Amino acid sequence: MSKSNKKKWLKVTEFTVVGVATCLNPHAGFLLFLLKLCFQILTALQKDDPSETDKDKPTTRCLPDRQRSDREAAIASRSLPHTPVESTKQQKLS
Repeated sequence: MSKSNKKKWLKVTEFTVVGVATCLNPHAGFLLFLLKLCFQILTALQKDDPSETDKDKPTTRCLPDRQRSDREAAIASRSLPHTPVESTKQQKLS
């Protein structure tokens, strides 16, 4: 079902439910307001088409790419030139 088709069905359902509730009890204004508010929340929570929402987000790397770059970073950090550090005991003896 497409996004616009789902929204149309939600609108039809909202109209039907609110219409029937109004016919059954037209004096329950606050409850009718809450019912319409619930349908508005449902409409807002409908997920957008993934192709539309992904345009804004930066692309994430897949797991093998991430593992490879992590591995390369680990190798690079190991290949840094090692500088010997004198221990405090050796410094005291000097």
